[in-house]
Amino acid sequence: MTHTSCFGRFVGICCLTAACCQVGAQTQPTVNGVAETYWFADNNVRGAYEQLTWAEIKARVDRHWSATWSGNDFGSISGFDESYVRYETDTGSLRAGRLRTSFGYSDWSELLYNGINHRPLVREAALVGKTRLDRDDSGAEASANFGPLQLQAAVIDTSLSRAQVGPDSLDHSTVTAQYCIGSIIFGAEGLSKTDFSEKIYGGSFRYTIPHWLFKGEYFEGVGPGNASGSYIDATYRIPFLVRSELCARFEELHTQAYDGGQENTQLQTLGFRYIFNKNLQANLNYGWGQELEYSGYANNLGLAGWTARVMFQVQF
Repeated sequence: MTHTSCFGRFVGICCLTAACCQVGAQTQPTVNGVAETYWFADNNVRGAYEQLTWAEIKARVDRHWSATWSGNDFGSISGFDESYVRYETDTGSLRAGRLRTSFGYSDWSELLYNGINHRPLVREAALVGKTRLDRDDSGAEASANFGPLQLQAAVIDTSLSRAQVGPDSLDHSTVTAQYCIGSIIFGAEGLSKTDFSEKIYGGSFRYTIPHWLFKGEYFEGVGPGNASGSYIDATYRIPFLVRSELCARFEELHTQAYDGGQENTQLQTLGFRYIFNKNLQANLNYGWGQELEYSGYANNLGLAGWTARVMFQVQF
């Protein structure tokens, strides 16, 4: 039996069980969602443009079973973001389908709900082969909690089409761990192709004190076309302006040059975030750095100089 058929049968069982739970309880599932639109302005264009529209719907059958679907539209390109079912207990969970595999700060909220107008360069670059961290996978992921320790493991397909839900082949696996000590959380991550020809190792931290949040990540690819990079974020919530934040990010990206050498990109960004109400928030950033042309992502968004982003959100 192939990996795909095994996975398809597993998802079918999950959906059937969830439906049975709903019928047995004779209750309707709770459904909620969110829709967001992002406008962006930079030095490359005149005025502002609609950068992204994203929507997510979550349905909960009971305390154990739930399902999530999200999709995005980049103007001329649209597709699924996540589409999975999840089973939860007090000490762990299992989800299967199309998902953002837990690997460092990979959640949508971690990447978009902050005062910096771009995602970390190291998460947008191909760190080994064609694999980058900001992507959708298809497969299954298990999580288990042991007091301050959380462990997660996944078996996934990392190369999906825009509307693909099930995997073509389960050719990658991940293992992550997070440990909490007081106000600081440490993390360690590993991703490997099943033939061990390509690997990515990483580490992360998050430190929280009153008014301040610090977090950062480091990743290194091992294999063909390998790259590495890191970043550190600092966020300060202004006490007398409770809806505002001052932000800073320092990041580096090291990629291979065509001549076999190394191309080193550095970017520093200062930002201000203001939340007008539950539906509207805006960011203003100023960035500067070195060798930004080696990052297509940084170059395309014009991250050197002033950038602005406005997010309109509706929850339902």
